[in-house]
Amino acid sequence: MNELRFELKQFSTKEENGRLGTVGPFGEVTVVFTRKKWRDRSVNNYTEVRVHGENMPGALYRAAGRPRPGLKDARLLIDGVPVGLDFNKRAFRNKTRALKLTCQGRTYEYTVTGVDKGSVLRRTGMEITITRDKSTTGKGHSSFGTVTGEADGVDLALAIVFEEVDTFDLTSMGAATAAFNRIVTPRTTDSGVGSE
Repeated sequence: MNELRFELKQFSTKEENGRLGTVGPFGEVTVVFTRKKWRDRSVNNYTEVRVHGENMPGALYRAAGRPRPGLKDARLLIDGVPVGLDFNKRAFRNKTRALKLTCQGRTYEYTVTGVDKGSVLRRTGMEITITRDKSTTGKGHSSFGTVTGEADGVDLALAIVFEEVDTFDLTSMGAATAAFNRIVTPRTTDSGVGSE
């Protein structure tokens, strides 16, 4: 496959929020997270995002955060196998804050283009660009993907799972907010994904 285009349309129910669409030869793909009530005081305040597809591996992203999971205490699995996640929390620009992923012997770079604007996932010989815009049906917003190069189901699962993850921390605005928070509350422990 040299180039593939797809659209993932938003959907929402009482329990779930997500995106759904057909991704070429990979069939129908759904990325979804289950909403928790604000009063839910479970032992672990995590939310999960799952990717399901006809011809692609399952992805499970689990992290702290509401209403969408963020990067704090994040864990990503592809078919049950952990994916390495790391980004430079001290960098300022989106490009230098890119999330580094390691999965099945491959290394990836995931960069956001702006707050809720889109992203790019790259590895050698492959790039998946996702932008957000008005849906082709005129209702809500969709994620529009373009795949360049030889991509497989793992590549797509990694790119698509982040469509329901709060990636604010990977933006310049996220860097400025984090710097301000470190000044205001310097003694808080900073756990989660990221290197210094």
